[in-house]
Amino acid sequence: MRRLAAAVLFAACHLAFAGEDTFNLLNLMQELAKVPAAEAQFTEVRQLGLLRAPLELRGTLHYERPNRLERRVSFPYEETIRIDGDQVSLDNPARRVHRKFSLAKLPAAFAMIEGLRATLAGDLGALERFYQVKLAGARESWVLSLTPRETGVASLLTQVRLQGSADRITQIEYDEAAGDRTVITVRDTRP
Repeated sequence: MRRLAAAVLFAACHLAFAGEDTFNLLNLMQELAKVPAAEAQFTEVRQLGLLRAPLELRGTLHYERPNRLERRVSFPYEETIRIDGDQVSLDNPARRVHRKFSLAKLPAAFAMIEGLRATLAGDLGALERFYQVKLAGARESWVLSLTPRETGVASLLTQVRLQGSADRITQIEYDEAAGDRTVITVRDTRP
């Protein structure tokens, strides 16, 4: 009887501690949801079928909860894209381009942007609205794979993979339906 009680107690303790070490999608979303804002430097490499060599862009990214993103390209040209809720502004001084538009008019673009924004906000419901979501890895080295649910998005994008550690995204990969690929390496500026 003592052995049975000891075995049950051991199994209960093991399950309790194993539960603490388990990293899952809900844990990741909770960690990401705690980040009110983030700023990072990025290097983006686009492999496009139309180009002989990959195109490399560098700049900064800025995020503020719940739905504000800004991407400033500083090399090889200057360009700023700001997304605040549904509104997008694009500024490229060299080309004299200054545009504002609503994402509501571009459902596929909205879904692509919402994939990143919902991940940063830790909003699993919004993320699952547009993507099938799969998490692999552990807290210090995870990969979040997003496969588009909607045919409009799937006709442009086959998969998005976000890699990270704890509450930081370190790389974003976009695989496009046409065969093009974009890899964004993110260097967080937080201490």
